[in-house]
Amino acid sequence: MLRLLAYTCLCFALLAAPAAAATVEDLKPCYVSAGEGEPERETITIRGTDFTQVSTVDVLFDGVLMGSAQTGSVGEFEIRFPAPFQSKGERQLVVTIRDATTQVDKVTRVTNLAMRVSPRRASPGERVRFRGRGFTQAAPVFAHYLFGGKEQKTVRLARQSTSPCGTFSVKRRLIAVENARTGRWIMQVDQKREYSPEPDPVWVRRPIVVTPVEP
Repeated sequence: MLRLLAYTCLCFALLAAPAAAATVEDLKPCYVSAGEGEPERETITIRGTDFTQVSTVDVLFDGVLMGSAQTGSVGEFEIRFPAPFQSKGERQLVVTIRDATTQVDKVTRVTNLAMRVSPRRASPGERVRFRGRGFTQAAPVFAHYLFGGKEQKTVRLARQSTSPCGTFSVKRRLIAVENARTGRWIMQVDQKREYSPEPDPVWVRRPIVVTPVEP
């Protein structure tokens, strides 16, 4: 009899256990917007589990419905959206995931991709200020100098970008090549040590025109 009572109490305890709380994977700290087109905006992947089983979850960006996803047998789902377009600077983005009974909010940021040089006019060997934004990889920032469509030199522009949205500010020579030839140069800034015409994931190209020095 004592055995039966103990077994019965264990069953009641198991039946009273609470259901698992809905969870959503953490988002990246910041997503990059390089332009208005969807291919130019970084993809935000949202994954969750333990929502209502075989149902629907809605996803909202800053309170605006973006779309919905179907959940599976354990309330799991995955859905992707391009990051919102950000023309300048960076801002906070609140991503809300909800079903009929549960809501989960995740906070991230979105930034534009940019690289500025000041002053805007300088001689090739003059030290200028380079400011960048959107270089979010955990890697150095490199500058690749091209002339006539061919790589002439690659230098490390910054040891590593900082802040969640990948900013940097450094002073370097405008063109890191001795006696830069007159004509049109291209400076490509990315986070790849080796030059590539289309490095993944982001790059910025800036033309630099070197004119003859007047006597």
